[in-house]
Amino acid sequence: MLLDAISRSAARVVVVSAPAGFGKSTLLAQWAGRAPDGDRVAWVSVDCDDEGARLWLAVLTALQPIVGDALAPALDAAEAPDADLRAGVLIALLDALAEIEAPVTLVLDDLHLALDDPGTRESVDWFLARLPRAHSVMIATRRDPGLDALSRMRGHGEALDVRADDLRFDPDEAGRFLRDALGLSLAADDIAALERRTEGWPAALYLAALRLRLGDAPDDVVEQLRASDEDLIGDLTDEVLRSSPEHERRFILETAVLDRFNADLCVRLLGDTPATRDAFTSLTRSSLLLSPLDRSRTWFRCHHLLRDVLRNRLQAADPQRARELHVRAGGWFETEGGEGELVEAMHHYLAARDWDLAAELLTCHSIRFVQSGALGGRAREWLAQFPADVVGGDARLCYVSALLAALDGDRERRDGWLQTGEAAGWSGPMPDGTASYALAAQCLEAMLCFDDLGGAVAAARQALAQLPRGAPVRAAVEALTAWHLHLLGDDADAEHLAQHALAEHVHLPSAGLPLVAYLPRAVLGLAALRRGDVGEARALVGTAVAERDGGPLRASPHTLPVTYARARLLTRTDRPAEAVLACRAGLDLARGWRDSSLMVPAVLLELARAHAALDEPDAARVAVDEARARLAGARDAGALPSALDAVLRSDPPARARRASSPPAATTDELSARELEVLAALAGRGSLRRVADDLFISRNTIKTHTRALYAKLGVASREEAVQRGRDLGLLAGADADDAIPLIAREDPR
Repeated sequence: MLLDAISRSAARVVVVSAPAGFGKSTLLAQWAGRAPDGDRVAWVSVDCDDEGARLWLAVLTALQPIVGDALAPALDAAEAPDADLRAGVLIALLDALAEIEAPVTLVLDDLHLALDDPGTRESVDWFLARLPRAHSVMIATRRDPGLDALSRMRGHGEALDVRADDLRFDPDEAGRFLRDALGLSLAADDIAALERRTEGWPAALYLAALRLRLGDAPDDVVEQLRASDEDLIGDLTDEVLRSSPEHERRFILETAVLDRFNADLCVRLLGDTPATRDAFTSLTRSSLLLSPLDRSRTWFRCHHLLRDVLRNRLQAADPQRARELHVRAGGWFETEGGEGELVEAMHHYLAARDWDLAAELLTCHSIRFVQSGALGGRAREWLAQFPADVVGGDARLCYVSALLAALDGDRERRDGWLQTGEAAGWSGPMPDGTASYALAAQCLEAMLCFDDLGGAVAAARQALAQLPRGAPVRAAVEALTAWHLHLLGDDADAEHLAQHALAEHVHLPSAGLPLVAYLPRAVLGLAALRRGDVGEARALVGTAVAERDGGPLRASPHTLPVTYARARLLTRTDRPAEAVLACRAGLDLARGWRDSSLMVPAVLLELARAHAALDEPDAARVAVDEARARLAGARDAGALPSALDAVLRSDPPARARRASSPPAATTDELSARELEVLAALAGRGSLRRVADDLFISRNTIKTHTRALYAKLGVASREEAVQRGRDLGLLAGADADDAIPLIAREDPR
């Protein structure tokens, strides 16, 4: 308990500093009431007129019953018309105290009321610095006194500070206060809600309790607190501000538009004036009205109840000034450029109802916003705050609306918004730097293919020819087009574009785009698997999974390409049961989702392959049928339909090895050297003998063999030879040329 802490401290000076309503005077009164020498406590309630000699006359009057006639010289000096505080009053007071052995405690309640006067401040500082060791002083104040004597005492462990955070009620204390002290019968949840909303501010809790006593329901009182009801909190707000000078009250009122602030932001908001800097310094130094948000005491906030009341007052009294302050704050946060700062900038522009600035910001960072998990939901909330006629008449907002519709899988709404934006007209580049509205629309058509892979890739090729390096949308277009190319079966171009997307991503500001962090790596992992490089595939897919799981989209169905790549790797490395679990977990994320880039059918394909590898043909057929149903009527589904057909055609013994293999190569797909290697593999002897026969090195023969295996979709020498015979690539080889098992050497 605080009372015990004060008693144990043996401090010569105790400073209890907190805003109005935190129980400072109550704490000191309780301490005095339980002190063993309570009759030796002198209490002075400082008034706003108590400056200079008046303050010390009040101190002497309170001490006289304890100290006695020894104070007569000091009293006479204090009552003189031209009192000399130091020589006539303070020295006499200190002499009188020095003669007393039994300890005396002087309580100065509301001392802040007297310290604005420089002479009074100096006299208190001088007195405390010379206070005899036997005696103590207890101070209650609404702001830190800022006295040099206190700083020195703190350094020597002779001063104890009790601040607002020490005086706040925690949930248990709030319960005891409301139930035991005020006699209210409240449920634990109601008490917790009141404590959270008041942040343990005793006076606010008391005001809430008064409403409860009048019969208001707990939920209604919490709502009144949430709305910063003027009737409930207004008087407390006035009391808190009453002790602050005018320039500080103005500072607190106008910074109420901010949820948090630092010195630079306040200068931007209120102007670089001595009054602004002095108010910031004095208020943040005291940590009473304002609370620090970090250890370095750079960022601060005002108690939200006080802030919200003042924000409402400012809006009602001077809405134009409130709007101006919000715009200035939005501009400052926007120039900072971090994701959190951009969110705060949008909040201020919308609060100011400055639709142009809000539209500019939202469109400039739309790709980042909608790809950042919860920010996708926020972008929708922001857009909903614009008047409908503003959205329909602004090409920028039409573009954002089209983007959100596309992410929802609604092609019709996407196209409708793009047409509305075209009709609204827009000259010059878009806010994100895209050269024109038409190019931005083309990028959107490229990024999300719906059921037309070829159309999306064609749009991407045209868009990428015009997009400059470093444009955020370029990395997104490249990443998604790499995925589309993979589904088309164009792995070489898919790999090339995925590498470009990762290179672009490195140069993006801040955290970049979450989708570009994982999607290109998934495509590159699939390409590595197709080449037969399982080690590289494992590293790439593992990184893609880590980027997905560590990013804001980890629970989004837009990460299904990572699930697809991981499942293919698991099946290829003889872990099809794990692949089934991975696919089902991914498909659970996509329940009710309107797929915008054929991601669900791709995962269903891998689910079918995994079931086939487990020799579960019925389960494989169910997955294939569901994928086919999703692809029914597709304009261009790429290689997905033929891959689905191939799953059902594969024979059970080979499924485990070929579940994720590409279609068999043709003579045209194999190079002349690879055909030579295939023919040599059909003969007898080891790989070393084959290398010698072809006059190439052992490393080179292994490279050609891996490429050959990948193109044929096999995993061993016997399978390669058999597949070659099936395709008619080894017409001259007969069965007698089969390779003895003892001579087999797998290049992997």
